[in-house]
Amino acid sequence: MSKKVEPYLMSVLSSRLYSIGLEMTNTLMRTARSQLMSVCHDLSTAICDRNGKVIALAESIPVHCANMGLTVSPCFDHPEGINKGDLFLNNSPYNGNTHHADYTYIAPVFHDGELMFFAVTKGHQADIGNTIPSTYVPAAKDMFDEGAIDWPCIKIQKDYKDVADIIKIAMMRNRVPDMWYGDYLACVGSSRVGEKRLEELCNEYGNDIIKDFCEAYQEYGAKRMKEELKTLPKGHYEYDIKADAIEGVIPEVNIHIICDTKPLEGIIEFDLTKNVDSLPCGLNMCEATTLASVVTGVLNRMPCDIPCNDGAMSRIKVKMREGCIVGKAKRPYSSSMATTNLADRVISGVQALMNQITSDKGMAEGGATQCPAVAVVSGIDWRKNNETYVNQIFCGMTGGPAVNGYDGWVTYQYPVTGGAMNWNSTEVLEQQYPFKVISEEILEDSVGAGKYDSAPSCKFVMTARKDPIVCAYSCDGIDNPPRGAEGGLDGHKAAAWKYDIDKGEESRVELPAFAEPAISVGEAIVSESSSGGGYGNPLERDPELVCHRVREGWISKEFAKEVYGVIVDDSKEKYCSDVEATKALREKMKEAI
Repeated sequence: MSKKVEPYLMSVLSSRLYSIGLEMTNTLMRTARSQLMSVCHDLSTAICDRNGKVIALAESIPVHCANMGLTVSPCFDHPEGINKGDLFLNNSPYNGNTHHADYTYIAPVFHDGELMFFAVTKGHQADIGNTIPSTYVPAAKDMFDEGAIDWPCIKIQKDYKDVADIIKIAMMRNRVPDMWYGDYLACVGSSRVGEKRLEELCNEYGNDIIKDFCEAYQEYGAKRMKEELKTLPKGHYEYDIKADAIEGVIPEVNIHIICDTKPLEGIIEFDLTKNVDSLPCGLNMCEATTLASVVTGVLNRMPCDIPCNDGAMSRIKVKMREGCIVGKAKRPYSSSMATTNLADRVISGVQALMNQITSDKGMAEGGATQCPAVAVVSGIDWRKNNETYVNQIFCGMTGGPAVNGYDGWVTYQYPVTGGAMNWNSTEVLEQQYPFKVISEEILEDSVGAGKYDSAPSCKFVMTARKDPIVCAYSCDGIDNPPRGAEGGLDGHKAAAWKYDIDKGEESRVELPAFAEPAISVGEAIVSESSSGGGYGNPLERDPELVCHRVREGWISKEFAKEVYGVIVDDSKEKYCSDVEATKALREKMKEAI
Protein backbone atom coordinates (compact mmCIF):
# COMPACT_ATOMS: atom_id res chain seq x y z
CA MET A 1 0.00 0.00 0.00
CA SER A 2 1.38 3.40 -0.95
CA LYS A 3 1.65 6.29 1.47
CA LYS A 4 -1.27 8.69 1.35
CA VAL A 5 -0.80 11.47 -1.19
CA GLU A 6 -2.81 14.65 -0.70
CA PRO A 7 -5.42 15.01 -3.56
CA TYR A 8 -4.22 18.46 -4.61
CA LEU A 9 -0.66 17.16 -5.04
CA MET A 10 -1.94 14.16 -6.99
CA SER A 11 -3.81 16.49 -9.32
CA VAL A 12 -0.75 18.70 -9.83
CA LEU A 13 1.67 15.84 -10.47
CA SER A 14 -0.65 13.93 -12.79
CA SER A 15 -1.11 17.14 -14.82
CA ARG A 16 2.66 17.65 -14.89
CA LEU A 17 3.17 14.17 -16.29
CA TYR A 18 0.51 14.78 -18.92
CA SER A 19 2.17 18.04 -19.95
CA ILE A 20 5.54 16.29 -20.21
CA GLY A 21 3.92 13.70 -22.46
CA LEU A 22 2.51 16.50 -24.62
CA GLU A 23 5.94 18.07 -24.95
CA MET A 24 7.37 14.71 -26.01
CA THR A 25 4.61 14.31 -28.61
CA ASN A 26 5.05 17.85 -29.95
CA THR A 27 8.81 17.35 -30.21
CA LEU A 28 8.27 14.21 -32.23
CA MET A 29 5.64 15.71 -34.55
CA ARG A 30 7.67 18.84 -35.26
CA THR A 31 10.99 17.13 -35.97
CA ALA A 32 10.05 13.85 -37.69
CA ARG A 33 11.05 13.62 -41.34
CA SER A 34 8.36 11.31 -42.75
CA GLN A 35 4.86 12.58 -43.47
CA LEU A 36 3.61 9.45 -41.77
CA MET A 37 4.82 10.83 -38.45
CA SER A 38 5.13 14.59 -38.94
CA VAL A 39 1.79 15.15 -40.72
CA CYS A 40 -0.38 12.10 -40.08
CA HIS A 41 0.90 11.59 -36.51
CA ASP A 42 1.22 7.80 -36.60
CA LEU A 43 3.10 8.01 -33.33
CA SER A 44 2.60 7.87 -29.59
CA THR A 45 4.40 8.71 -26.36
CA ALA A 46 4.04 7.34 -22.86
CA ILE A 47 5.56 7.73 -19.44
CA CYS A 48 6.04 4.57 -17.41
CA ASP A 49 6.87 4.43 -13.71
CA ARG A 50 10.00 2.83 -12.30
CA ASN A 51 8.30 -0.58 -12.47
CA GLY A 52 7.66 -0.17 -16.20
CA LYS A 53 3.92 0.41 -15.76
CA VAL A 54 2.12 3.11 -17.74
CA ILE A 55 1.53 6.15 -15.53
CA ALA A 56 0.61 8.79 -18.14
CA LEU A 57 -0.43 9.00 -21.80
CA ALA A 58 -0.84 12.13 -23.91
CA GLU A 59 -2.88 12.14 -27.13
CA SER A 60 -1.63 8.73 -28.19
CA ILE A 61 -3.00 6.05 -30.50
CA PRO A 62 -5.01 3.42 -28.57
CA VAL A 63 -3.41 0.32 -30.08
CA HIS A 64 0.06 1.78 -29.40
CA CYS A 65 -0.36 2.62 -25.75
CA ALA A 66 -2.90 0.53 -23.89
CA ASN A 67 -0.06 -1.99 -23.71
CA MET A 68 3.11 0.08 -23.32
CA GLY A 69 4.08 -1.64 -20.11
CA LEU A 70 4.54 -4.87 -22.08
CA THR A 71 6.92 -3.08 -24.46
CA VAL A 72 9.02 -1.66 -21.62
CA SER A 73 9.18 -4.81 -19.47
CA PRO A 74 11.93 -6.58 -21.52
CA CYS A 75 14.32 -3.78 -20.51
CA PHE A 76 14.53 -5.39 -17.06
CA ASP A 77 15.88 -8.59 -18.61
CA HIS A 78 18.68 -6.98 -20.62
CA PRO A 79 21.98 -8.70 -19.74
CA GLU A 80 23.75 -5.34 -19.29
CA GLY A 81 21.06 -4.01 -16.99
CA ILE A 82 19.49 -0.57 -17.16
CA ASN A 83 21.84 2.39 -16.97
CA LYS A 84 21.63 6.16 -17.22
CA GLY A 85 22.13 7.25 -20.84
CA ASP A 86 20.72 4.03 -22.31
CA LEU A 87 18.13 4.09 -25.07
CA PHE A 88 16.38 0.81 -25.84
CA LEU A 89 14.81 -0.09 -29.19
CA ASN A 90 11.98 -2.63 -29.21
CA ASN A 91 9.96 -3.42 -32.33
CA SER A 92 9.43 -7.11 -31.61
CA PRO A 93 5.85 -8.43 -31.44
CA TYR A 94 7.32 -11.50 -29.71
CA ASN A 95 8.79 -9.30 -26.95
CA GLY A 96 5.98 -6.99 -25.93
CA ASN A 97 5.81 -4.62 -28.91
CA THR A 98 2.96 -4.17 -31.40
CA HIS A 99 4.42 -4.99 -34.85
CA HIS A 100 7.73 -4.57 -36.63
CA ALA A 101 6.83 -1.20 -38.16
CA ASP A 102 6.36 0.45 -34.76
CA TYR A 103 9.84 1.31 -33.51
CA THR A 104 9.61 1.98 -29.77
CA TYR A 105 12.41 3.92 -28.08
CA ILE A 106 12.68 3.67 -24.30
CA ALA A 107 14.81 6.03 -22.21
CA PRO A 108 15.24 5.12 -18.53
CA VAL A 109 15.10 8.15 -16.24
CA PHE A 110 17.43 8.26 -13.23
CA HIS A 111 17.63 10.80 -10.44
CA ASP A 112 20.23 10.67 -7.68
CA GLY A 113 21.26 7.27 -9.00
CA GLU A 114 17.76 5.79 -8.68
CA LEU A 115 15.60 4.57 -11.57
CA MET A 116 12.41 6.66 -11.48
CA PHE A 117 10.64 6.56 -14.86
CA PHE A 118 10.83 5.48 -18.47
CA ALA A 119 10.20 8.05 -21.26
CA VAL A 120 8.80 6.10 -24.21
CA THR A 121 8.35 7.14 -27.85
CA LYS A 122 6.77 4.99 -30.55
CA GLY A 123 6.72 5.84 -34.26
CA HIS A 124 5.45 3.95 -37.29
CA GLN A 125 8.27 3.80 -39.83
CA ALA A 126 7.98 4.67 -43.51
CA ASP A 127 9.91 1.50 -44.41
CA ILE A 128 11.38 -1.39 -42.44
CA GLY A 129 12.97 -3.50 -45.18
CA ASN A 130 10.07 -5.86 -45.79
CA THR A 131 10.08 -8.14 -48.81
CA ILE A 132 7.56 -5.81 -50.47
CA PRO A 133 7.69 -1.98 -50.26
CA SER A 134 5.21 -1.84 -47.41
CA THR A 135 5.27 -2.09 -43.64
CA TYR A 136 2.34 -4.53 -43.95
CA VAL A 137 2.74 -7.95 -45.56
CA PRO A 138 -0.62 -9.76 -45.38
CA ALA A 139 0.57 -12.82 -47.31
CA ALA A 140 3.77 -13.36 -45.29
CA LYS A 141 4.07 -17.06 -44.47
CA ASP A 142 6.28 -16.24 -41.47
CA MET A 143 8.54 -13.51 -40.08
CA PHE A 144 11.28 -14.45 -42.54
CA ASP A 145 8.94 -14.09 -45.50
CA GLU A 146 7.85 -10.77 -43.97
CA GLY A 147 11.45 -9.55 -44.11
CA ALA A 148 11.73 -6.94 -41.35
CA ILE A 149 14.51 -6.92 -38.77
CA ASP A 150 13.29 -7.92 -35.31
CA TRP A 151 14.87 -5.70 -32.62
CA PRO A 152 14.03 -7.53 -29.34
CA CYS A 153 14.59 -4.65 -26.91
CA ILE A 154 18.25 -3.92 -27.70
CA LYS A 155 20.32 -0.89 -26.73
CA ILE A 156 20.64 1.56 -29.59
CA GLN A 157 22.33 4.16 -27.37
CA LYS A 158 24.70 3.80 -24.43
CA ASP A 159 25.88 6.74 -22.34
CA TYR A 160 23.80 8.99 -24.66
CA LYS A 161 25.82 7.89 -27.71
CA ASP A 162 24.57 5.87 -30.69
CA VAL A 163 25.65 2.26 -30.99
CA ALA A 164 27.06 2.83 -34.47
CA ASP A 165 26.74 -0.76 -35.68
CA ILE A 166 23.01 -0.82 -34.89
CA ILE A 167 22.47 2.43 -36.79
CA LYS A 168 24.38 1.07 -39.80
CA ILE A 169 22.34 -2.15 -39.87
CA ALA A 170 19.04 -0.28 -39.54
CA MET A 171 19.92 2.10 -42.39
CA MET A 172 21.20 -0.67 -44.64
CA ARG A 173 17.95 -2.62 -44.28
CA ASN A 174 15.80 0.30 -45.43
CA ARG A 175 14.66 1.63 -48.80
CA VAL A 176 14.64 5.23 -47.52
CA PRO A 177 17.52 5.29 -45.01
CA ASP A 178 17.77 9.07 -44.72
CA MET A 179 14.09 9.29 -43.85
CA TRP A 180 14.50 6.52 -41.29
CA TYR A 181 17.45 8.30 -39.71
CA GLY A 182 15.58 11.60 -39.57
CA ASP A 183 12.68 9.91 -37.80
CA TYR A 184 15.14 8.15 -35.50
CA LEU A 185 16.62 11.47 -34.42
CA ALA A 186 13.12 12.81 -33.80
CA CYS A 187 12.30 9.83 -31.58
CA VAL A 188 15.58 10.23 -29.69
CA GLY A 189 14.81 13.90 -29.17
CA SER A 190 11.33 13.11 -27.90
CA SER A 191 12.51 10.51 -25.39
CA ARG A 192 15.38 12.70 -24.19
CA VAL A 193 13.08 15.70 -23.72
CA GLY A 194 10.86 13.48 -21.59
CA GLU A 195 13.89 12.26 -19.64
CA LYS A 196 15.06 15.82 -18.96
CA ARG A 197 11.65 17.04 -17.81
CA LEU A 198 11.12 14.01 -15.57
CA GLU A 199 14.53 14.54 -13.99
CA GLU A 200 13.54 18.14 -13.29
CA LEU A 201 10.29 16.93 -11.72
CA CYS A 202 12.16 14.53 -9.43
CA ASN A 203 14.63 17.26 -8.49
CA GLU A 204 11.76 19.60 -7.62
CA TYR A 205 9.78 17.21 -5.43
CA GLY A 206 12.31 14.57 -4.38
CA ASN A 207 12.39 10.88 -5.19
CA ASP A 208 10.36 9.74 -2.19
CA ILE A 209 7.37 11.98 -2.97
CA ILE A 210 7.45 11.01 -6.65
CA LYS A 211 7.51 7.30 -5.81
CA ASP A 212 4.65 7.72 -3.36
CA PHE A 213 2.68 9.63 -5.97
CA CYS A 214 3.21 6.97 -8.66
CA GLU A 215 2.02 4.20 -6.37
CA ALA A 216 -0.95 6.24 -5.18
CA TYR A 217 -1.94 7.29 -8.71
CA GLN A 218 -1.86 3.68 -9.91
CA GLU A 219 -4.05 2.74 -6.95
CA TYR A 220 -6.39 5.62 -7.71
CA GLY A 221 -6.70 4.47 -11.35
CA ALA A 222 -7.53 0.95 -10.18
CA LYS A 223 -10.07 2.27 -7.67
CA ARG A 224 -11.81 4.49 -10.23
CA MET A 225 -12.12 1.65 -12.73
CA LYS A 226 -13.19 -0.78 -10.02
CA GLU A 227 -15.99 1.51 -8.88
CA GLU A 228 -17.18 1.99 -12.47
CA LEU A 229 -17.20 -1.76 -13.14
CA LYS A 230 -19.21 -2.33 -9.97
CA THR A 231 -22.13 -0.51 -11.63
CA LEU A 232 -22.38 -3.14 -14.37
CA PRO A 233 -24.68 -6.15 -13.99
CA LYS A 234 -23.11 -9.53 -13.35
CA GLY A 235 -23.31 -11.71 -16.44
CA HIS A 236 -21.80 -13.82 -19.20
CA TYR A 237 -21.75 -12.44 -22.75
CA GLU A 238 -20.48 -13.60 -26.14
CA TYR A 239 -20.00 -11.89 -29.51
CA ASP A 240 -18.73 -12.95 -32.93
CA ILE A 241 -17.22 -10.68 -35.54
CA LYS A 242 -15.77 -11.63 -38.93
CA ALA A 243 -12.81 -10.36 -40.96
CA ASP A 244 -12.44 -10.84 -44.70
CA ALA A 245 -10.46 -13.67 -46.22
CA ILE A 246 -7.19 -13.19 -48.12
CA GLU A 247 -7.83 -14.98 -51.41
CA GLY A 248 -5.49 -17.92 -51.80
CA VAL A 249 -3.89 -17.36 -48.39
CA ILE A 250 -6.37 -17.67 -45.51
CA PRO A 251 -10.15 -18.08 -45.22
CA GLU A 252 -12.55 -15.68 -43.56
CA VAL A 253 -11.61 -15.27 -39.89
CA ASN A 254 -14.31 -15.47 -37.23
CA ILE A 255 -13.32 -13.89 -33.91
CA HIS A 256 -15.17 -15.20 -30.87
CA ILE A 257 -15.18 -12.92 -27.83
CA ILE A 258 -16.31 -14.12 -24.38
CA CYS A 259 -16.88 -11.70 -21.53
CA ASP A 260 -17.75 -12.10 -17.85
CA THR A 261 -18.58 -9.15 -15.63
CA LYS A 262 -17.81 -9.49 -11.93
CA PRO A 263 -19.15 -6.32 -10.29
CA LEU A 264 -18.55 -7.49 -6.72
CA GLU A 265 -14.83 -7.75 -7.55
CA GLY A 266 -14.79 -4.71 -9.82
CA ILE A 267 -13.40 -6.76 -12.69
CA ILE A 268 -14.35 -7.41 -16.31
CA GLU A 269 -12.82 -10.50 -17.92
CA PHE A 270 -12.40 -11.36 -21.59
CA ASP A 271 -11.53 -14.76 -23.03
CA LEU A 272 -10.13 -14.92 -26.57
CA THR A 273 -8.71 -18.42 -26.37
CA LYS A 274 -11.56 -20.03 -28.32
CA ASN A 275 -10.22 -18.77 -31.64
CA VAL A 276 -8.25 -20.50 -34.39
CA ASP A 277 -4.53 -21.09 -34.22
CA SER A 278 -2.03 -18.74 -35.81
CA LEU A 279 -2.12 -18.86 -39.61
CA PRO A 280 0.61 -18.54 -42.26
CA CYS A 281 -0.11 -14.87 -42.94
CA GLY A 282 0.70 -11.43 -41.57
CA LEU A 283 -2.64 -10.88 -39.79
CA ASN A 284 -1.74 -12.72 -36.56
CA MET A 285 -2.17 -10.53 -33.52
CA CYS A 286 0.36 -10.43 -30.70
CA GLU A 287 0.15 -10.06 -26.93
CA ALA A 288 0.47 -6.26 -27.05
CA THR A 289 -2.19 -5.67 -29.70
CA THR A 290 -4.59 -8.26 -28.28
CA LEU A 291 -4.37 -6.62 -24.87
CA ALA A 292 -4.63 -3.09 -26.28
CA SER A 293 -7.61 -3.93 -28.48
CA VAL A 294 -9.67 -5.34 -25.61
CA VAL A 295 -8.69 -2.53 -23.26
CA THR A 296 -9.50 0.09 -25.91
CA GLY A 297 -12.92 -1.44 -26.55
CA VAL A 298 -13.72 -1.24 -22.83
CA LEU A 299 -12.28 2.25 -22.29
CA ASN A 300 -14.40 3.51 -25.19
CA ARG A 301 -17.39 2.74 -22.99
CA MET A 302 -15.99 4.22 -19.75
CA PRO A 303 -16.04 7.80 -18.40
CA CYS A 304 -13.21 9.87 -19.84
CA ASP A 305 -11.96 11.02 -16.41
CA ILE A 306 -10.63 7.56 -15.49
CA PRO A 307 -6.82 7.82 -15.48
CA CYS A 308 -5.09 6.26 -18.47
CA ASN A 309 -2.66 4.23 -16.40
CA ASP A 310 -1.93 0.58 -15.79
CA GLY A 311 -3.72 0.76 -12.46
CA ALA A 312 -7.03 1.40 -14.21
CA MET A 313 -6.28 -1.02 -17.04
CA SER A 314 -5.38 -3.78 -14.58
CA ARG A 315 -9.09 -4.24 -13.79
CA ILE A 316 -9.64 -5.40 -17.39
CA LYS A 317 -8.49 -9.01 -17.55
CA VAL A 318 -7.65 -10.57 -20.91
CA LYS A 319 -7.18 -14.28 -21.29
CA MET A 320 -5.28 -15.24 -24.42
CA ARG A 321 -3.16 -18.14 -25.55
CA GLU A 322 0.13 -18.45 -27.36
CA GLY A 323 -0.11 -19.57 -30.96
CA CYS A 324 -3.61 -18.15 -31.48
CA ILE A 325 -4.46 -15.74 -34.30
CA VAL A 326 -6.02 -13.46 -31.68
CA GLY A 327 -3.55 -13.91 -28.85
CA LYS A 328 0.18 -14.13 -28.28
CA ALA A 329 2.17 -14.32 -31.50
CA LYS A 330 4.43 -17.33 -31.58
CA ARG A 331 7.66 -16.95 -33.47
CA PRO A 332 8.08 -17.39 -36.43
CA TYR A 333 4.43 -16.66 -37.35
CA SER A 334 4.20 -13.16 -38.77
CA SER A 335 2.44 -10.32 -36.95
CA SER A 336 3.15 -7.80 -39.69
CA MET A 337 -0.43 -6.46 -39.48
CA ALA A 338 -1.08 -6.99 -35.79
CA THR A 339 -2.13 -3.35 -35.36
CA THR A 340 -4.75 -3.16 -38.10
CA ASN A 341 -7.24 -5.62 -39.56
CA LEU A 342 -7.98 -8.08 -36.75
CA ALA A 343 -7.18 -5.52 -34.05
CA ASP A 344 -9.86 -3.25 -35.53
CA ARG A 345 -12.33 -6.11 -35.42
CA VAL A 346 -11.50 -6.96 -31.79
CA ILE A 347 -11.98 -3.35 -30.67
CA SER A 348 -15.29 -3.17 -32.56
CA GLY A 349 -16.36 -6.53 -31.20
CA VAL A 350 -15.62 -5.62 -27.58
CA GLN A 351 -17.40 -2.26 -27.72
CA ALA A 352 -20.38 -3.85 -29.50
CA LEU A 353 -20.48 -6.79 -27.05
CA MET A 354 -20.83 -4.30 -24.24
CA ASN A 355 -24.16 -3.18 -25.70
CA GLN A 356 -25.49 -6.37 -24.11
CA ILE A 357 -24.25 -5.12 -20.73
CA THR A 358 -25.22 -1.44 -20.82
CA SER A 359 -26.64 1.07 -23.26
CA ASP A 360 -24.50 3.84 -21.78
CA LYS A 361 -22.27 5.07 -24.59
CA GLY A 362 -23.61 2.25 -26.75
CA MET A 363 -21.58 1.77 -29.93
CA ALA A 364 -21.85 0.04 -33.29
CA GLU A 365 -18.89 -1.60 -35.01
CA GLY A 366 -16.29 0.80 -36.41
CA GLY A 367 -15.15 0.91 -40.02
CA ALA A 368 -12.96 -1.88 -41.36
CA THR A 369 -9.48 -0.94 -42.36
CA GLN A 370 -6.67 -0.41 -44.86
CA CYS A 371 -8.43 0.53 -48.11
CA PRO A 372 -6.23 2.00 -50.90
CA ALA A 373 -6.70 5.51 -49.50
CA VAL A 374 -4.36 4.45 -46.67
CA ALA A 375 -2.00 2.45 -48.87
CA VAL A 376 1.75 2.33 -48.56
CA VAL A 377 2.87 4.03 -51.78
CA SER A 378 6.26 3.55 -53.39
CA GLY A 379 8.15 4.22 -56.59
CA ILE A 380 10.71 6.64 -57.97
CA ASP A 381 10.45 10.42 -58.22
CA TRP A 382 11.78 11.93 -61.46
CA ARG A 383 11.84 15.35 -59.81
CA LYS A 384 14.49 14.13 -57.36
CA ASN A 385 16.87 12.27 -59.70
CA ASN A 386 14.72 9.13 -59.60
CA GLU A 387 15.08 8.87 -55.85
CA THR A 388 13.12 6.02 -54.25
CA TYR A 389 10.17 6.91 -52.04
CA VAL A 390 8.14 4.76 -49.64
CA ASN A 391 5.53 6.05 -47.22
CA GLN A 392 2.04 5.32 -46.04
CA ILE A 393 -0.61 7.88 -46.90
CA PHE A 394 -3.68 8.60 -44.78
CA CYS A 395 -6.43 10.07 -46.89
CA GLY A 396 -10.06 9.10 -47.48
CA MET A 397 -10.64 6.72 -44.58
CA THR A 398 -13.67 7.55 -42.42
CA GLY A 399 -15.06 4.64 -40.42
CA GLY A 400 -16.61 6.41 -37.44
CA PRO A 401 -19.25 4.18 -35.80
CA ALA A 402 -22.56 5.56 -34.54
CA VAL A 403 -22.76 6.01 -30.79
CA ASN A 404 -25.85 6.18 -28.61
CA GLY A 405 -26.58 9.90 -28.73
CA TYR A 406 -24.11 10.86 -31.46
CA ASP A 407 -23.42 10.43 -35.16
CA GLY A 408 -20.13 8.89 -36.26
CA TRP A 409 -16.91 10.89 -36.52
CA VAL A 410 -15.85 11.48 -40.15
CA THR A 411 -12.09 11.67 -39.50
CA TYR A 412 -12.16 8.78 -37.02
CA GLN A 413 -10.37 6.58 -39.62
CA TYR A 414 -10.65 3.21 -37.87
CA PRO A 415 -10.87 1.70 -34.38
CA VAL A 416 -7.14 1.23 -33.71
CA THR A 417 -6.47 4.94 -34.27
CA GLY A 418 -9.70 6.20 -32.71
CA GLY A 419 -9.44 9.61 -34.38
CA ALA A 420 -5.94 10.30 -33.00
CA MET A 421 -4.34 10.59 -36.44
CA ASN A 422 -4.59 13.21 -39.18
CA TRP A 423 -5.45 12.92 -42.85
CA ASN A 424 -2.79 14.00 -45.29
CA SER A 425 -3.02 17.46 -46.79
CA THR A 426 -3.61 16.85 -50.50
CA GLU A 427 -1.47 19.84 -51.48
CA VAL A 428 1.47 18.81 -49.28
CA LEU A 429 1.16 15.20 -50.39
CA GLU A 430 1.36 16.16 -54.08
CA GLN A 431 4.34 18.41 -53.40
CA GLN A 432 6.31 15.64 -51.74
CA TYR A 433 5.31 12.71 -53.96
CA PRO A 434 4.94 12.33 -57.75
CA PHE A 435 1.26 11.49 -57.97
CA LYS A 436 -2.00 13.34 -58.29
CA VAL A 437 -5.11 13.13 -56.16
CA ILE A 438 -8.01 13.34 -58.60
CA SER A 439 -10.75 13.53 -55.99
CA GLU A 440 -11.54 12.94 -52.33
CA GLU A 441 -15.21 13.21 -51.47
CA ILE A 442 -18.03 11.92 -49.31
CA LEU A 443 -19.84 8.99 -50.96
CA GLU A 444 -23.58 9.66 -51.05
CA ASP A 445 -25.93 7.20 -49.29
CA SER A 446 -23.05 5.35 -47.66
CA VAL A 447 -23.78 5.85 -43.95
CA GLY A 448 -24.60 3.03 -41.61
CA ALA A 449 -28.10 4.38 -40.97
CA GLY A 450 -29.73 4.48 -37.56
CA LYS A 451 -31.29 6.71 -35.00
CA TYR A 452 -27.69 7.84 -34.95
CA ASP A 453 -25.76 7.48 -38.20
CA SER A 454 -22.21 6.36 -38.74
CA ALA A 455 -19.83 8.58 -40.64
CA PRO A 456 -20.26 8.17 -44.40
CA SER A 457 -17.74 6.45 -46.65
CA CYS A 458 -15.16 8.40 -48.59
CA LYS A 459 -14.29 7.92 -52.24
CA PHE A 460 -10.62 8.60 -52.97
CA VAL A 461 -9.13 8.60 -56.49
CA MET A 462 -5.43 8.88 -57.31
CA THR A 463 -3.21 8.53 -60.39
CA ALA A 464 0.48 8.56 -61.32
CA ARG A 465 1.99 11.69 -62.86
CA LYS A 466 4.87 9.98 -64.70
CA ASP A 467 6.29 6.73 -63.35
CA PRO A 468 4.07 3.96 -61.93
CA ILE A 469 3.18 4.05 -58.25
CA VAL A 470 2.83 0.84 -56.27
CA CYS A 471 -0.10 0.99 -53.84
CA ALA A 472 0.10 -1.74 -51.21
CA TYR A 473 -3.14 -2.06 -49.25
CA SER A 474 -5.10 -4.63 -47.21
CA CYS A 475 -8.75 -3.78 -47.68
CA ASP A 476 -10.95 -5.44 -45.06
CA GLY A 477 -14.71 -4.79 -45.04
CA ILE A 478 -15.55 -5.80 -48.62
CA ASP A 479 -17.28 -9.05 -47.66
CA ASN A 480 -17.96 -8.28 -44.00
CA PRO A 481 -18.97 -4.64 -43.54
CA PRO A 482 -19.23 -3.37 -39.95
CA ARG A 483 -22.51 -4.23 -38.28
CA GLY A 484 -24.98 -1.83 -36.77
CA ALA A 485 -26.27 -2.07 -33.22
CA GLU A 486 -29.68 -1.89 -31.53
CA GLY A 487 -31.52 -1.85 -34.88
CA GLY A 488 -28.95 0.29 -36.71
CA LEU A 489 -28.03 -0.78 -40.23
CA ASP A 490 -24.68 -2.20 -41.30
CA GLY A 491 -21.99 0.06 -42.69
CA HIS A 492 -21.10 0.58 -46.34
CA LYS A 493 -18.85 -2.05 -47.89
CA ALA A 494 -15.29 -1.09 -48.75
CA ALA A 495 -14.13 -1.30 -52.36
CA ALA A 496 -10.90 -1.22 -54.34
CA TRP A 497 -10.84 -0.81 -58.12
CA LYS A 498 -9.20 1.02 -60.99
CA TYR A 499 -10.23 2.48 -64.32
CA ASP A 500 -8.82 3.95 -67.53
CA ILE A 501 -9.01 7.74 -67.19
CA ASP A 502 -9.69 8.30 -70.90
CA LYS A 503 -12.52 5.76 -70.92
CA GLY A 504 -14.03 6.90 -67.64
CA GLU A 505 -15.41 4.92 -64.73
CA GLU A 506 -17.37 2.58 -66.98
CA SER A 507 -14.00 0.88 -67.62
CA ARG A 508 -13.95 -0.16 -63.94
CA VAL A 509 -11.83 -3.21 -63.09
CA GLU A 510 -12.16 -4.71 -59.62
CA LEU A 511 -8.94 -5.12 -57.65
CA PRO A 512 -8.22 -7.85 -55.06
CA ALA A 513 -8.93 -7.01 -51.44
CA PHE A 514 -5.27 -7.53 -50.51
CA ALA A 515 -2.83 -6.42 -53.20
CA GLU A 516 -0.01 -4.11 -54.27
CA PRO A 517 -0.92 -3.04 -57.83
CA ALA A 518 1.25 -0.68 -59.88
CA ILE A 519 -0.82 2.22 -61.19
CA SER A 520 0.51 3.79 -64.39
CA VAL A 521 -0.10 7.12 -66.05
CA GLY A 522 -3.61 7.07 -67.52
CA GLU A 523 -4.91 4.75 -64.80
CA ALA A 524 -6.68 5.74 -61.62
CA ILE A 525 -6.94 3.69 -58.44
CA VAL A 526 -10.18 4.12 -56.51
CA SER A 527 -10.75 3.55 -52.82
CA GLU A 528 -14.13 3.43 -51.14
CA SER A 529 -13.70 3.28 -47.40
CA SER A 530 -15.83 1.21 -45.11
CA SER A 531 -18.24 3.17 -42.99
CA GLY A 532 -19.13 2.16 -39.45
CA GLY A 533 -22.45 0.69 -38.41
CA GLY A 534 -25.52 2.68 -37.37
CA TYR A 535 -27.01 2.74 -33.86
CA GLY A 536 -30.74 2.46 -33.19
CA ASN A 537 -33.73 2.20 -35.51
CA PRO A 538 -33.42 4.58 -38.52
CA LEU A 539 -37.17 5.22 -38.28
CA GLU A 540 -36.50 6.98 -34.96
CA ARG A 541 -33.99 9.44 -36.39
CA ASP A 542 -34.87 13.10 -36.03
CA PRO A 543 -36.37 14.16 -39.40
CA GLU A 544 -34.56 17.51 -39.15
CA LEU A 545 -31.23 15.68 -39.07
CA VAL A 546 -32.27 13.65 -42.11
CA CYS A 547 -33.19 16.85 -43.98
CA HIS A 548 -29.87 18.42 -43.04
CA ARG A 549 -27.95 15.44 -44.47
CA VAL A 550 -29.95 15.66 -47.71
CA ARG A 551 -29.15 19.35 -47.99
CA GLU A 552 -25.45 18.66 -47.38
CA GLY A 553 -25.44 15.99 -50.09
CA TRP A 554 -24.56 13.12 -47.76
CA ILE A 555 -27.78 11.27 -48.49
CA SER A 556 -30.34 11.49 -51.29
CA LYS A 557 -34.06 12.21 -51.01
CA GLU A 558 -34.70 8.60 -52.09
CA PHE A 559 -32.45 7.24 -49.34
CA ALA A 560 -34.19 9.49 -46.81
CA LYS A 561 -37.54 8.08 -47.82
CA GLU A 562 -36.59 4.41 -48.14
CA VAL A 563 -34.37 4.12 -45.07
CA TYR A 564 -35.61 6.74 -42.58
CA GLY A 565 -39.19 7.09 -43.79
CA VAL A 566 -38.72 10.84 -44.16
CA ILE A 567 -40.34 12.80 -46.99
CA VAL A 568 -38.02 15.75 -47.71
CA ASP A 569 -39.33 18.96 -49.17
CA ASP A 570 -36.43 20.60 -51.03
CA SER A 571 -38.45 23.33 -52.73
CA LYS A 572 -37.00 25.97 -50.41
CA GLU A 573 -33.44 26.76 -49.40
CA LYS A 574 -34.03 25.32 -45.94
CA TYR A 575 -34.95 21.71 -46.53
CA CYS A 576 -37.70 20.42 -44.26
CA SER A 577 -39.77 17.29 -43.81
CA ASP A 578 -43.41 16.85 -44.74
CA VAL A 579 -44.55 16.17 -41.19
CA GLU A 580 -47.84 14.37 -41.89
CA ALA A 581 -46.53 12.36 -44.85
CA THR A 582 -43.44 11.36 -42.88
CA LYS A 583 -45.53 10.26 -39.88
CA ALA A 584 -47.80 8.14 -42.07
CA LEU A 585 -44.90 6.56 -43.96
CA ARG A 586 -43.01 5.70 -40.77
CA GLU A 587 -46.07 4.06 -39.22
CA LYS A 588 -46.51 1.99 -42.36
CA MET A 589 -42.81 0.98 -42.41
CA LYS A 590 -42.90 0.00 -38.71
CA GLU A 591 -45.95 -2.19 -39.31
CA ALA A 592 -44.09 -3.96 -42.14
CA ILE A 593 -41.14 -4.92 -39.91
